[in-house]
Amino acid sequence: MSLNPLHENLLHRAIVGDLITRSAERFGDDVALVCGEKRVSFRELNDRACQAANAFLAMGIGRGDRVIFMTHNCLEYIYCRYGLSKIGAILVPINFMLKGDEIAYIVGDCQPKAIFVEDALVDVVRSAGDVLQTVGHFGWFNLSGQAICPQGWQDAASMFGDTGSCEEPQVIVESDDVATIMYTTGTESFPKGVMSTNLNYFMSLLHFACDCDFRRDDVLIVDIPLFHIAGSVILTAALTIGSRALVEYAPDPMNILRKTEKERVTYWVYPATLYLALPSIPGFERFDLSSLKKCVSFGSVMPKAALDKWQAIKPDLQWRDYWGQTESTPVGTTSRPEDIATTMGSIGIADTGVSVKVFDAEDREVPAGEVGELVIRGPVVMKGYWNKPEQTDRTLANGWLHTGDLGSRDERGVFHFVDRKKDMIKTGGENVASQEVESALVRHPKVALAAVIAMPHPHWVEAVTAVVVLKPGQVSDEAEIVAFCKEHLAGYKVPKNVIFVPQLPMTPNGKILKRKLREGLLAAAQ
Repeated sequence: MSLNPLHENLLHRAIVGDLITRSAERFGDDVALVCGEKRVSFRELNDRACQAANAFLAMGIGRGDRVIFMTHNCLEYIYCRYGLSKIGAILVPINFMLKGDEIAYIVGDCQPKAIFVEDALVDVVRSAGDVLQTVGHFGWFNLSGQAICPQGWQDAASMFGDTGSCEEPQVIVESDDVATIMYTTGTESFPKGVMSTNLNYFMSLLHFACDCDFRRDDVLIVDIPLFHIAGSVILTAALTIGSRALVEYAPDPMNILRKTEKERVTYWVYPATLYLALPSIPGFERFDLSSLKKCVSFGSVMPKAALDKWQAIKPDLQWRDYWGQTESTPVGTTSRPEDIATTMGSIGIADTGVSVKVFDAEDREVPAGEVGELVIRGPVVMKGYWNKPEQTDRTLANGWLHTGDLGSRDERGVFHFVDRKKDMIKTGGENVASQEVESALVRHPKVALAAVIAMPHPHWVEAVTAVVVLKPGQVSDEAEIVAFCKEHLAGYKVPKNVIFVPQLPMTPNGKILKRKLREGLLAAAQ
């Protein structure tokens, strides 16, 4: 007897929404999410996601429709995120730091049927102008608890009342359907919408279980933004494996320490910049971090000096350096804790389920030790860029995801990150990797953070320029920093200029905004 199309789909599909359903069946009343004083069980999470799914269907939103969210982390967003996945609609989470023109471009590009906005960001979204007239529905998250819902907008809280249906939607959704579109800015003038499928997310779970050792008894803080691929997959992996996730509005170093002590957090996933900053927080040593067992660093390789400091603070910590990107959901390479002594400074080996190679400009694999572009192949690679077929073809040329990152592979199969192509500085005919210079700078005992960029120079063409944040209470000058670098770097790599600033511009995820830094310095020099 042949199955009807819905039953055939339900029997074989691999979609994100079903992960939440199955976790509710497996873990029931165990706590899945902690947000402030509220604790949400796996069963309640799935009920709320079903309520969101059915509410979206009632709005006329269905498979393939786009819905934009602009909000900090909150429970309502999480319910909506998994509700959309149950009906095959496409989640489009956007950076809450965007301004009107940037929002207008994304709205015009993806043509959403609805936009859901945090109360504090309503005016910013409205500044996008006339393009909003194409949007059929506006939703509102009252995160402050004091705001008034704009006229004509829907308070998202109404989707989760006692009358909302908790029935699982009976909707055909395919494994290869696009689940999310995440806009990422590269070297082009406009952001690109990365299309990640349900299968991409499913396959990324192998990475977190096998390479990052996510376990049922882990407790994680999810405070890196959920509009970012890292936050999205970390949360999904935790909820699938049965871990407990502490949902926080945004990253805050002092809050990280408090929550780790109070909730017995076992796992941190943060950019290297945050690990560099945390031990410098006044009163750091008073916090009980005995529950913490595992740490993942992303965004850049942890400098040896910083890793040594953490190993002195907590010798039993398992450290992993990770490399990946939105286009690979974000699987790539991860270092193994047991190899940390022999692979320090590396990004590890290829993650489970993917192939990683190093190619030259003609897409030929280079020998061990030579620098080239890191490329990825596997079921985590994006479907493509939304509405950008030519850029998709370039990025996925010859059946490999071309990451735009430079690296090398040694004889052991261990990968080493060198730099972004655009962050490679060409000075006096020599190539200088900005990350190598940054690693030297943060070894200076007075330096908290550093970013190295190229600045125009009449003789060198590009001058290696260091922008430095000193540790609290420290005083230094250019001569001291340059002298220190000369002890650790070849002469052509030593910064020609050192600029001291109180803070570096960063994304909400903790990555340094080098383009913004460069633009600011160029403007100041005019």
